[in-house]
Amino acid sequence: MKLRFYFRPFPVVLLLLAVAALLWLAVDKIPEGRWLLPIALFYSALAAISAWALGRLFFLERWRTWSEPRRLLILAPHEDDCVISAGGVALHNQKLGGVLRIVYLAPDDTPGLPDVRAAEAHAAWATAGLSKADLRHVSLLPPLHRQAPEKLRAAGPELRRIIDDFGPTAIVLPMFEGGHIHHDMLAALLATIVTAADRFEVYEAPEYSPYVSLNNTPHRVITLCARWLLGMVSYYGPPDGIDSRPIDKFRLSPDDIETKRRMLACFASQNAPSLVATRCYPDRLVRMNFDRRWEQPFDFAHSYLRLALAARRVLPPSIARGLFPGATGTIGRDGALTDWRQEWPARN
Repeated sequence: MKLRFYFRPFPVVLLLLAVAALLWLAVDKIPEGRWLLPIALFYSALAAISAWALGRLFFLERWRTWSEPRRLLILAPHEDDCVISAGGVALHNQKLGGVLRIVYLAPDDTPGLPDVRAAEAHAAWATAGLSKADLRHVSLLPPLHRQAPEKLRAAGPELRRIIDDFGPTAIVLPMFEGGHIHHDMLAALLATIVTAADRFEVYEAPEYSPYVSLNNTPHRVITLCARWLLGMVSYYGPPDGIDSRPIDKFRLSPDDIETKRRMLACFASQNAPSLVATRCYPDRLVRMNFDRRWEQPFDFAHSYLRLALAARRVLPPSIARGLFPGATGTIGRDGALTDWRQEWPARN
């Protein structure tokens, strides 16, 4: 029976330390136990790496409370994104008397599915007390698998009108992280239309990314280390950021978590059981850095992703997936990483 730990890294790190200690005990006490020495060294390294990652959490994450009502605008390419990223803070904003608007920008191009997903979104937010009037569905972003710079450039003024029409004091949208091309498009597009005169705060919400870093993705590192616990332990951590910016974790009560769980359960077309199990963490937001270089979400040339893709070209698929699990690139760009210079090429 596999042990599954959701959003609680400490027990996993403790198990790795215990396995390493038991192996060293076996090396010392069992006759001919020296053959275990390389294994003990390997698990000691895993334990040390996971302990380092656990320590990094204290520097990268900080608890926050959504303590004042705001005009909150949640921008989301897809219907489940806004609940995953900001369902909890939206609930708090409602309780405090704030105003909320949700705008979906990339309807699914599968025949019949846009209506299904829109109905799921309405049902999810009805759980939180919102009416259909608080949700908008517009087709603003290019199709998933096609680059369309001119459509993106035309989307900029329309996105600006959406923002100005609502007049938000805070905006939440997915992070520019390399996980999904629509998420990256939206974040980078917003950066082209925000000006120094704007007075709203902008938060990015990490969801999933192929980025791995000892310093910046502690939950992902612990997940990878846990895979070596003989297949008996799995760790499902919340999403990490892609750099050293602090992650604000917004406090949710047990009732808030239960409401978020019920909201995610509405998305039957998006594997609701998986969403409920893996996405019911307290909302995690990062203040957007508009001064960053809007090229690629992270350095692809020196990344885990590049190593994983190289391994899949030279190793048998099952071995490559076992050694280097995870996404093989940005969804919608199939085996590559988002490059904003290609999505938004410079005009001559």
